[in-house]
Amino acid sequence: MLLLTLLTVNTLLVMNVITERAIDLVEDRIEVSVYFQDYTEDTTITSAVAYLRSLAQVRDVQTISADEAYEQFLERHEGDEDILASLEELGENPFGPTLVIKAYSAEDFEIIIDALDNPQFADEIREKDFSNYEEVIDRIRETTDRVRGFGIALSAIFLFFAILIVFNTVRIGIFIHREEIGIMRLVGASNWFIKAPFLLEMIFLSLMSVGLAVGIMYPVLAIIEPRFNLYFGGQSVGLIQYFSENGLLIFGGQFLILVLITLFSTSLAMRKFLKV
Repeated sequence: MLLLTLLTVNTLLVMNVITERAIDLVEDRIEVSVYFQDYTEDTTITSAVAYLRSLAQVRDVQTISADEAYEQFLERHEGDEDILASLEELGENPFGPTLVIKAYSAEDFEIIIDALDNPQFADEIREKDFSNYEEVIDRIRETTDRVRGFGIALSAIFLFFAILIVFNTVRIGIFIHREEIGIMRLVGASNWFIKAPFLLEMIFLSLMSVGLAVGIMYPVLAIIEPRFNLYFGGQSVGLIQYFSENGLLIFGGQFLILVLITLFSTSLAMRKFLKV
């Protein structure tokens, strides 16, 4: 039960890392495309870029010239003869300059969109195109919160049963060794000497549980991480790196917490059944 509790807790940590990585990936793709009129002058574009880059919410601004926009349109519709024929009939490049604005987070969208209403260049803007990434992030977090809540409840159940098992294990151990305990009392053994084996046993079980958890987690991470990397477009999720960098803190903290819990349960059992 101690091992199951640790595996559940570490699974929650894995899920948290994956969730944060997914949100980072979505936020990395946050962008607003601003299409200017084909008659817009370069000075206006330069002014707009400088203004947008001065905003704290803007991570980067990429400028696409009218000629580049035209070439990109041709590449996207290379096999669509009707669209290409319509474009040829125009006899000129109908596209204007485009700004691709990247934000730091989904919450920055509203400020960036409002900033594009600047009277210096607002009249030159033909269209603004952006996706509601905030809704995607909210769905990711909502799903994660539900799974996390279930995992926490499951961990609490495992921990509760683990405490009961430790309590009953100590009780049975006291019953089995009652004769030895009686002899130790007769020869004047101290209370600590009698209680120490039970306490040390729980510390050893806690250490063994953490050791098994470590032995299970790293091979499992080595198996699942490449699969998640494929899901994230070949980018590393960083699960093994996260546990390697924070392993001492994670597993050391889990060991200390287990020791405190098992010693508490052992102390209760000894106070009730071990009269020394």
